[in-house]
Amino acid sequence: MTIPTFPVEIYSEILKHIPTTDDSGVKLLLAFLQSNSRLRAAALAPEVWEPHYHARYVHSVEERERQRRDAAGNNWRQLYIQRRTLDRKALQSLDEIRKDRRDRHNKVATITDFSFDIWDAIRQESRIPIPLCFRGSYGEQDESAVPPDALPRQFWANTILGVIARRQAVGIWGRTFSEQGDVPFEEALASLSSVYSVSVKEITVMLDDIFEHCKQELQKLAVCLDPNDSAYDLWELCIQIRSVLRDMGFRVANSHRFSRLFSQFPHSFLLPGHRDTIPMSLIYVFVSICTRLGINASPVNFPGSVLAHVASSDGNILFDMCSARRPLRTSNTADLQSFVRSQVGGATVTVLNEESTGPADSATMLSRAFNNIMSFIRFERMHDEDPASLERREKSFYLITLCRLLFIQNQFDGLLPSPPHTMPLDDRAVILDVLAPLLPEHIRSPLQDACEERLRDAAVKSTKVYSRKDVGKVDYFVGLCFRHTEFQYTGCIFGWDATCNASEEWIREMKVDRLKHGRDQPFYVAYADDAHSRYVAQENIIPVVPSEADLRRLYLSRSAFGRNFTGLADDGLAHPGRLSMSDEMRAVYPDDDDFGRKILIIIVYKSESGEIQVTDDIDCTYTDRTYALPCTVIAVDCACGGRPLARMTDINEGTTTMRAKICEGRRCNFCLFLA
Repeated sequence: MTIPTFPVEIYSEILKHIPTTDDSGVKLLLAFLQSNSRLRAAALAPEVWEPHYHARYVHSVEERERQRRDAAGNNWRQLYIQRRTLDRKALQSLDEIRKDRRDRHNKVATITDFSFDIWDAIRQESRIPIPLCFRGSYGEQDESAVPPDALPRQFWANTILGVIARRQAVGIWGRTFSEQGDVPFEEALASLSSVYSVSVKEITVMLDDIFEHCKQELQKLAVCLDPNDSAYDLWELCIQIRSVLRDMGFRVANSHRFSRLFSQFPHSFLLPGHRDTIPMSLIYVFVSICTRLGINASPVNFPGSVLAHVASSDGNILFDMCSARRPLRTSNTADLQSFVRSQVGGATVTVLNEESTGPADSATMLSRAFNNIMSFIRFERMHDEDPASLERREKSFYLITLCRLLFIQNQFDGLLPSPPHTMPLDDRAVILDVLAPLLPEHIRSPLQDACEERLRDAAVKSTKVYSRKDVGKVDYFVGLCFRHTEFQYTGCIFGWDATCNASEEWIREMKVDRLKHGRDQPFYVAYADDAHSRYVAQENIIPVVPSEADLRRLYLSRSAFGRNFTGLADDGLAHPGRLSMSDEMRAVYPDDDDFGRKILIIIVYKSESGEIQVTDDIDCTYTDRTYALPCTVIAVDCACGGRPLARMTDINEGTTTMRAKICEGRRCNFCLFLA
């Protein structure tokens, strides 16, 4: 059978419809380039590449993008090749930052110079699949799709995204609080999400999607959207917009959810399931939708609750998104006073004027947002038990300290921003390079001094190596999971000192010298599953084999966890007992990987029938049993969390007898005894 031959134009038209959801479409086009002359000619057509270009590249530096398009004459294939070349350079620089801890603050300048031209490639890197044990699917699926070093690659990708986003955000805040103050409300509030590595453009895309859905629903309701149409009713249109948004989930939150930190950050409250939020955020969505419909809407810094101001030739109106109340005309003073009383609980009525009933500028609304954030930080500190809340509070407070320097310049109180450990590259790339030049000398000078001091400390730490050859007995290792003997939290070691290296003040406060071995024992730096970092004495550590739940909590509670570890170490055990270190950790602790490999972690547990069993990958059940293993046996995890009778026997090459035994006088019914 002869396969019919079609003109090149038909092939090109077919190729225009190749899916653009992932890189498979581009791979198909590349395959066509290796085919016969007609298919090759079709795949070379610039218009075939246009949908793939727009699907992959949402962000760009606008001036550079204009120059590229002018030079390429809108040849989309050529533009695609140029951007992919930039992507490769950026990812290569990202790998250098990830693998080599030296001079990172200077290396990041290469990537920040690319700026938003490489944002989409780095965003893809931040979304690579991670080991299943951190996704809650441990042991159930194939991990072949997970690339090596997925966790540290994800961490550093998010770090770079955050740097680029915050560099843009600082510029936005500088313009917002300048005399011109010409930043739109939508852009100003979107910049807050930069501390969560989200760009203003990504917020815009989310709002565009919400607008398209809202517009479709309004059209289904036969609401007139054309202001030139005689049926156009602005008052009714605003009411219908509110109704549609409420149907989409945008409504005022209840008392507990009202004070969530994420209620103030667009990347969160725009997502389905998180749309019950605070009045300012509801007005933010309402104003954004109105603006896209050509309605002149603005936020109002109204007493008690943020409202929307809608300008109209028939008289301006104020609009409340928190209730079904009809719009208020700004000319109706009695209605406005009544509304204020309902907001402030009948207290003394605030004097209403143009400032409290007219459109508010972005500087005013950002200041109100910062007050909200500080209030929500206090609320979460007292009421939110989610371990991830700690990192949210750290990031949000850092945001406040960054931005406040731009609007309290005459009332500087000495409080300077200090990046949390989840933002290790901000000192130079954000604070020194972007924020400091916007500040007056009396603020800029101490800020520069503080940053330079942290950079010097980071430079010293970047050359530090902890070798086991240079220290005494350090029993445990980076990557070991453990339970604290007294406080019972689960943790994971990511650093150690041969002896306590804390300040004398901390040693006194923590009563270190009252420990059995005092300060002259190894101390370990660890992530705890309550999201705090801990400094733990060796005698307070009971090694454990981490459960899936343990791993999930550790990973989710601190994003920096992914900087130091890549997953569970592949030691050929059915119950892996340690985490594998990232390249950075291996450079700092070069002996710990080999040391940890020689450790066998054993769990003692009680079966459903009540029988005491020992699980260790060597097919052992309860009885006295002898092991001939080239390892050190350490550990023991009683099912109830009780402390073992004996924790460790040192053997590098030899035999150890293990015997399960009832624990007398202890709170568990069984334990492990090493003889």
